[in-house]
Amino acid sequence: PLVHLRALAERHGPLVRFSFLGRRFLLIADPDLGREVLVEKADLFQKAQRDVHILGRFLGNGLLTNAGDAHRRQRKLSQPAFHARRIQAYADVMVEYTAAMIGGWSTGEQRDLAEEMRQLTLYIVAKTLFDADRQQMAGLVASIGVAMRDLQAISDAEFDELVSLPDWLPTPRNRRRQRAVATLAATVRQVVDLRRAQAIDGQPPDKGDLLSMLMLARDDEGQAMDERQLYDELVTIFLAGHETTSNALSWTWYLLMQHPAIEDRLHAEVDSVLGGRLPELADLPRLPYSLRVLKESMRLYPPAWMLNTRESCQPAELSGYTIPAGTQIFVSPYVMHRQAQFFPAPDEFQPDRWTDAFEAALPRYAYIPFGGGPRVCRLRWAWARPRGESRHERRDSDPVGSRRLRRAAGSSGARPARGLLRADRDHLAAPQ
Repeated sequence: PLVHLRALAERHGPLVRFSFLGRRFLLIADPDLGREVLVEKADLFQKAQRDVHILGRFLGNGLLTNAGDAHRRQRKLSQPAFHARRIQAYADVMVEYTAAMIGGWSTGEQRDLAEEMRQLTLYIVAKTLFDADRQQMAGLVASIGVAMRDLQAISDAEFDELVSLPDWLPTPRNRRRQRAVATLAATVRQVVDLRRAQAIDGQPPDKGDLLSMLMLARDDEGQAMDERQLYDELVTIFLAGHETTSNALSWTWYLLMQHPAIEDRLHAEVDSVLGGRLPELADLPRLPYSLRVLKESMRLYPPAWMLNTRESCQPAELSGYTIPAGTQIFVSPYVMHRQAQFFPAPDEFQPDRWTDAFEAALPRYAYIPFGGGPRVCRLRWAWARPRGESRHERRDSDPVGSRRLRRAAGSSGARPARGLLRADRDHLAAPQ
């Protein structure tokens, strides 16, 4: 689908209509139109119900699937968990856990970096979300990892299908999903129950983690999240903060493996700034090339190559055309990031393109690795996570040049089938 979608955008322009078995789709390949869909007219172009249904089967009604006033309330309630003053503690965990991972590696051995990154980010998310340390999580990592991979594979398969079977049917896929959901539910509820048992006068302790912030948060009427909403938000953050970050890291190592000169320059900057010590959050502004490497990696391989499908709730106008109600709209970071008019030599890995002047001239929605609008990813602070890890990539334990890296694709929204789409811009209805 990626090759086909990109070809549609290159052949037919920034707004492409295509049909699949009688259903109408639009591909947005222009930053201004992306902003219009994701921000200015977000109420008219909401997440497609099919996407919400598929994701809701294991995420419940968390921020990723919630909508309207309920989404705005939950987003406001979760805001304190992402305040800048909390990020320092998160960054310390990232550095500590990455150092522990590197300390367990030996020169000359082979490692699957995609799996290493999944385990690392799982440990980090568990600590920052639940205050669960490595020892507590050690016995659960394997089962949680299997559950997450099962849920990802099942949702990917369902996005590729025209019809989703109901949950009550005892199909192998439904049973597999139920087992995976039960594994996650047991883990999350165990942590929440333990935290509530530690409450004093009904007030849970603030341990500086995301769980504390969510449990202590109150809305404008002084109401806390109910049990179901708290669970849904925790599972959403747990999954979102784990998989997308591990994918971004894996693709970065994949690119560095192919570009040794860029890797050498990255090491040189890190060694010059840190001088052999572990990094701190305050070091990040002094590592501009490291940030450029990550920005370019996430341009070429955004963790989510397709944002969740938007659907027009009523007839609406885009770029001088009337979009009928029920039209499915795709905004693909992968397609947007490979537009030659914004990114010259778009298929090349060029961290040096990210100068201040380049970024100042770049349209805001030409680069959307975290999405955009009211649903922009709340985990943008994760930029601090990979940057904090870079100093550990040393020649005597080279995870890029000598280790086996298995390709790790990002998660996506709905995926139209290749070869069955019809580009048809002319059939869009001009406004009367």
